[in-house]
Amino acid sequence: MRKELGVLVLGLAIVAGPLAAQQNSSKRNPVADAGSATFVLVNKWGSGDQSIWCAAGKGALDRGAAWKDRIYVVDVQSAAQSQYGAETFTFTFRPTQEQLAQAKSGTSAVREIGSNLTVNSANRRCQRDMGAT
Repeated sequence: MRKELGVLVLGLAIVAGPLAAQQNSSKRNPVADAGSATFVLVNKWGSGDQSIWCAAGKGALDRGAAWKDRIYVVDVQSAAQSQYGAETFTFTFRPTQEQLAQAKSGTSAVREIGSNLTVNSANRRCQRDMGAT
């Protein structure tokens, strides 16, 4: 009985940690729809790459992406260029052939067009980001 309860508690902790981290990050970085499977993340608070990828992972999941789908950076705009008055990142999880041609493997620098991570990898950034706060 105790063993079963311990397994249940451990299972809940495994699920609750990433979900709490995602909820925390989404408050810092608003996300707006920009078309089918594409969204804009507004870096309202000047967050670093970890927080941006974390919020992008949540944004993709909220829009129907699967954990194994890849999130691609397709545009980056400075605050001066952006309609939102803050640095923005446009992500997609259904890239066109042109966007796939720009994809860069081996980099997770969020300010480089073509950078990409799986939704699962972006979610792990949430856990790291929570530990850094």
